[in-house]
Amino acid sequence: MNGIAHQNILRSAFSVQPEELQEHLVPVEAANPQASNYPDIFDDPTKPETEKDILDPDWRSFCLFPENMDGRNLHAWPHPNTKQTLWRPVTEHLLSRAVGAWRNDDLTAFVKFIGCMSHFFGDTTQPAHIADLEFIEQLMAARSSMQGFHYHTGMEAVTGECGVLRPPQLLGLCVEETAWRVANMNTRAMRECRCYIVPLLQAIFEGDTNAAIKHAGPPVTIAAQLTADLTYTAWRLATGSISTSERNALASVDLRLWLPDDSKHDSVYGDAILDGNRATPPGGAPIVPARIRSAYGELRIAKGLGMLPHSGMWGVRECYVRYELPPALFESFEAEIGMNADITTAGAVYFVIERDDREVFHSRRMTATSPAMPVSLRLGAGRTLTLKVVDANDGKTFWNNHAFWAEPRLVRISTRIPRILPPNTI
Repeated sequence: MNGIAHQNILRSAFSVQPEELQEHLVPVEAANPQASNYPDIFDDPTKPETEKDILDPDWRSFCLFPENMDGRNLHAWPHPNTKQTLWRPVTEHLLSRAVGAWRNDDLTAFVKFIGCMSHFFGDTTQPAHIADLEFIEQLMAARSSMQGFHYHTGMEAVTGECGVLRPPQLLGLCVEETAWRVANMNTRAMRECRCYIVPLLQAIFEGDTNAAIKHAGPPVTIAAQLTADLTYTAWRLATGSISTSERNALASVDLRLWLPDDSKHDSVYGDAILDGNRATPPGGAPIVPARIRSAYGELRIAKGLGMLPHSGMWGVRECYVRYELPPALFESFEAEIGMNADITTAGAVYFVIERDDREVFHSRRMTATSPAMPVSLRLGAGRTLTLKVVDANDGKTFWNNHAFWAEPRLVRISTRIPRILPPNTI
């Protein structure tokens, strides 16, 4: 995002906060209009520190990370934005400082820390930051009349308008949970915003300014919504005023809708399928809603993830999805396992669960006639959860191994509010 877009993101995020919070934030942001551009201003290595000190003597508090972190500032963070789990320490650091600032009645510092997070969201959703520019330059060569066009700055120069935002939502009951959820939301946001790379460039090459602004708008809106949710969460964590309904909404995580941090599937079949499986062969085949068999032999519709083990052509006959877990926040993984009985004929699989890459559950051989089986697994201090499906027919029934994880979810230990920060960090 350019500087104007970053400012619009923060202002839009503040505009949808509850009125009692807006009363505090809006005048402070107006007095500090560059809060959302702090990382660009103060991470700049070409600007002398004496000049930075004139702009804000306390800039180091907002823009420099502790020495024990992987990088010293947002722009020097060494991990690719495609690995958002490795960016969780950034969110934890800035969010915890924002919470501490609010508790210390330092609203200016609160706005500046949130501004840095807003900048992070803007950079994460900016098409110029998430595109493979070398590939894009080959795919969409600039016209001869635009020789020398710079793809990064050319896309970033377009200022999109922020669309309508929904009311902000609580992202977690503690800093660590919030950072975990933000990492997944950022990954989903990048996937969505990549859709605007090609139409944005097409509009630029055609000289259609209005179309370019239109295509630059959704990434701004997504970044603003992320900022709105994080601002609201920081405020709620700082004040401890979290409602029962908000706690209940965070009591579990529906893994149907949670992007895995790693996965392996047969490239012909594709990723895990929401609420169904594909009939065979998969090319153009519709998704068949899952029906699993009860203990009494009846079939019932189920919501969940449909998976098909790999054919074994260039690997093991299995498929999996793997999830990073936040530290000690969820007590158990729960699901029901079975086959999509409507389209499975001779297929057979084993369901396997791994915690921290160690097998902790292995089902019996499951077929279309097998009744679905409930699974409840304690997570303990586990940091990763892997849901795996393994071929149980030596590859003879590849197109019929329609496995289904029904209602897969993480269930938290408690909805009470954990201690947010050690006392000495506030």
